[in-house]
Amino acid sequence: MKFSLYLLILILVFASCKEEKKDLTDPRAATDTLQVKFSHQKKPEIVLSPTAREAISGWDSFTDLEQNLKRIDTSTLKQLRLQAKDYIDNALQAVTKSSDTFVNNAIKSRLLVVYSKLNTLVQEASKTTVDTAQVNKEGTELYNAFQNLKLQINLKHQKSIEELLEQYEIEADSLSAVNDSAEARQDSLLKANRVPVQNKIP
Repeated sequence: MKFSLYLLILILVFASCKEEKKDLTDPRAATDTLQVKFSHQKKPEIVLSPTAREAISGWDSFTDLEQNLKRIDTSTLKQLRLQAKDYIDNALQAVTKSSDTFVNNAIKSRLLVVYSKLNTLVQEASKTTVDTAQVNKEGTELYNAFQNLKLQINLKHQKSIEELLEQYEIEADSLSAVNDSAEARQDSLLKANRVPVQNKIP
């Protein structure tokens, strides 16, 4: 009697284990293949000026951050979750380990927003039941935050009014010298061909 009771209990335990295994499938599997899509509310892309691009050419963590953002734009939710640690580590490094030549307080605050938005996006994509509309919203906000960061970088590295005036004066002097040289050459050609040269009024 005791043996049959133990046998019955063992059968019930095995049966319940099999049922639990069926329930262990990841509910995210249905959305894993969907791509992150930035919505139409995303800002126009900011292009770094040549001066800014040259000024930050040695800032490796920004380059990595930029490449990661491009990858997120075309990645599936599963790829995003698999790469999330690398993305977050890179964004954190950009915030904490960037030198003052690349980062001022305004840029650092923009970097913190990018880091925060990236974390929120990863959290949304990692939920047990993924709301794809919310993931796309967070992705768009991350994209917009990155555009704000690039705008701030352009502002930090734009030329001052004095630098622009100095550049203008140099270009004007250079153009004037070219014009004077062209006129002198023309006069000498005319004289060589014995064409009378009109005296110019000073």
